Amino acid sequence: MYKIIIFMENLFNVNQAAFILKVHPLTIRRYIKEGRLKAIRVGGAVRIKESQLQEFNREFTPKQPKQPSSPFRLKQLTAKVFTEEDPFLRLNGRGASLALGK
Repeated sequence: MYKIIIFMENLFNVNQAAFILKVHPLTIRRYIKEGRLKAIRVGGAVRIKESQLQEFNREFTPKQPKQPSSPFRLKQLTAKVFTEEDPFLRLNGRGASLALGK
């Protein structure tokens, strides 16, 4: 008598595949639509075989962020000194007047 052993392969949904590849679920759907990642429909839901995901992951190279041509430099800000002659300090009206020791 022979024993038949059938190995069931793990199936991942889009969210699980996105978590494994560290991308957004919409990116997984785009890869499937473009044919870069193979998937199947099971009961109306999209599933990705573990072997297909591993194969894709071997060939997958994420885009490297672009390096700026010049290093990012912060603009040094200087503090403005306000005097009594400043128009802002001469405002009059409700809640706008500042009493400077007067």
